[in-house]
Amino acid sequence: MAQWGRSAAAIPGAVAQGNLGKRSVILALAAFAAGAIAMTILVAMPSDASQLAQNIGTVFFMAVFLLAAPLAHITGAVFGVMALVRSNDNRAFGLLGIVLNGLSVMAGLVLLAAMASTIGAFT
Repeated sequence: MAQWGRSAAAIPGAVAQGNLGKRSVILALAAFAAGAIAMTILVAMPSDASQLAQNIGTVFFMAVFLLAAPLAHITGAVFGVMALVRSNDNRAFGLLGIVLNGLSVMAGLVLLAAMASTIGAFT
């Protein structure tokens, strides 16, 4: 039995269960949720909103899609690969994390390409 200040890893003969697979899936879902919130804010904003509100919504959208989400997905994919390699981690969660993070990165690249192709329409 573990005592105060001791984890299961400190007990001789006990093998600590890794959490990298779970963290990979959590990062994928959290980044997807942040992206959905950012898109909802940008799309649902009324056209007569103040310029400050529109700027804040745009900055939040750009921060999520250009900084936070790619970083979370890349980190999640690395955690998924590490979960596959480690013997004491859940390989199913690792594989699920790799698939979710990979699909999200591909979807983001498609969205980025779609946005880049319309830049000429606004100039």
